Parts: sequence; structure tokens; C-alpha cells
Amino acid sequence: MKTTTIKSNILRKLAGIAALLVIVLVGEKMAFAGTLTTARDYLNRLKENLTSGVQHEVFFTTAAAVSGGSGNNKVILKFPDGDDGKWCATAGSDLTVTGIANPTGATENATVLPGSLTGTCTKGSGASSYDTITVSGVNNLSSGIKYGVRIAGGSTAKLGTPANTTTGIITIYTNNGTANIDSASTEVDIVSDDQMVISASVPASIGFSISANNLSLTLSIGAVSTASHTIQVQSNGDSGYTTMVYSNGNLKSGNDDINNVTDGAVTAGSEEYGVATSDAGQDISRDTNCSGSPYTASASSTTPQSIAGAASGPVNETATICYAASINTNTIAGNYTQTITFVTVGLF
Repeated sequence: MKTTTIKSNILRKLAGIAALLVIVLVGEKMAFAGTLTTARDYLNRLKENLTSGVQHEVFFTTAAAVSGGSGNNKVILKFPDGDDGKWCATAGSDLTVTGIANPTGATENATVLPGSLTGTCTKGSGASSYDTITVSGVNNLSSGIKYGVRIAGGSTAKLGTPANTTTGIITIYTNNGTANIDSASTEVDIVSDDQMVISASVPASIGFSISANNLSLTLSIGAVSTASHTIQVQSNGDSGYTTMVYSNGNLKSGNDDINNVTDGAVTAGSEEYGVATSDAGQDISRDTNCSGSPYTASASSTTPQSIAGAASGPVNETATICYAASINTNTIAGNYTQTITFVTVGLF
């Protein structure tokens, strides 16, 4: 009889323990109401061992509502054990957190994670301690809704990446402020380098042309004779170009010549000859009306002088080059010639 009573007591205790285990297990299941779906993390960089400049764009669909109250809920990202101090490169509480509907360059059509969002990242330390990002200030979340959030580094807190030996498994939790509700894992592949350097070479190019290679001045006493032509430059040099001009000497006939202009303009009744350009800022004087008075001009020289140019490029530019001469009664008859040489340099 005594033995039977003892056995009955033992059975009752075992039944109680079993009931307690059921309660614990059911309680645990209730704390994690379900599994998040569409769990995704769009990382902006997959290169290993970065210590800043990393951004997470996280999306998930809730299984259960998260109802800790307005601003009391959280979204938590837990990173692989063994990656301590890598995902959270610099711990801090000033992460930049923004609710988003779509990731950069892709489409999710999610609901913006609601709330006055703030973010903290903490470093793991040793086994079973994990780098963690916690988004706080989240408003209540409805069940079966896809939400999106962008998380980036702040002034202090910096997000990074681990070595490419990581598992890359990131667990996302919803939390009501006191307990985790739903969870799911997503995976990213960290690589040794995630960027391609593209090189391209644009060859230097320059073109130069003169509209005419022979000009005639019909000289008469008491008048100024003029002639002109154009030069054109095309160049892809970043710093533009310069065109210089020099002569083989004065406008001459044998040992006789027509004096070079010395006062900045060729004047009827004086024996003088000069050159001008329509381009401003050159050694050679500027004249934008070759055939009209005053006949502004500079003396030609056997030393190169700038006659056209630009300080930046690319260019496709045309300049007009003017020649003016006048004679008087002392000018000796003859056929006068001069050779002018143009040199153009692209400034690449």
C-alpha cells in the first residue's frame, strides 16, 4: 500500500513537470510569434574589411503585429558570431536611420518603417556575443506588411564589413520593446573586392587650318590697303591652345622695305605696315574690323608672338587675321613680299 502511494506521488510530480515544460515551450513560442518573410538586406558595399561608408537597406514582412506602443518598438539586426567589431566598426548611438519604400536602384514597394527612428550599433565580444544594430523609436507595426528601413553610419557610429570568410548570415528581429516578436535570417556574400576600375584613354586631337595662303595688298598714296584671312583651330586639349606667328623679316623688295607700324595703328599718308587679330588678349593687337579705320596693328617680328588662343578647351575657334599697309611719296616702287608663319600648340 505504501509503495503504491509513493508511485502515485512520483507520477503526479512528473505530470506537473511535464505541464511546466509545456507552459515554458508555449511561452517561448508566443514570444516569437512567427517568421518574417521577404527578409532582405541591400548592402551598398560587399568589399571585406571596410570600416566606414557601409549602408544597410533592410526589408521584411511581419508575421505578427508589433504593438509595444508608439515609439516603443524596435528592429534589431544581429550579425554572425566571430565577426566582432567588423559590422559595427565603431560603436555609437548616432546611426542615420530612415524609413524607405524602396532600396536604392531597386524596387520593393514596401511601407516606410514608421516612427522617429534612431539607431545604435554595439560590438560583440567573444563567443555568443554579436555585433548588433538596434533601430529604436519604431511605431506599432501591423501583421503581414512589408516594411523598409535604411541604416547608415553617423558622426561617431560607423558601419563596416567583416572578412570574406564570414557566413554572412544576418538575423532580423522585430521587438515590442520588451521581447522579440518575429525573426528571420538573410545572407549576404562578402568578397575580397566589389569594384571594377574602368580605364579609358581619349587621344589628343588638334586641327589647324588657314583659309588662304596668298594675299595681295594694293598700295596707293593717301590710302590704307587691307587684306585678311581666317585661321581655325579645333582641339580637345583641356587647357585650350595657343597660336603664334612670326615673319621672315619686314615687308621687303630687295633691300627696300615698308616700315613696321610703331604707334599701334596704320595711318593713311604714312609708310607703315602691321598685323592684327580678332582674338583678344594676344601679343598681336586686336582689330575686329579689318577694313575700317582705325587700322589697329602690331609690327610683325621674327620672334614668335601670340595671335590667337584659348585658356580652356575643348575648342572649335576661328580668328580673323588682318594685314594693313600704307605708303607715302618716299616709298620706293617695287614688288614687296613677306612670309608669315603660324604655329599652333594644343595645351593638353
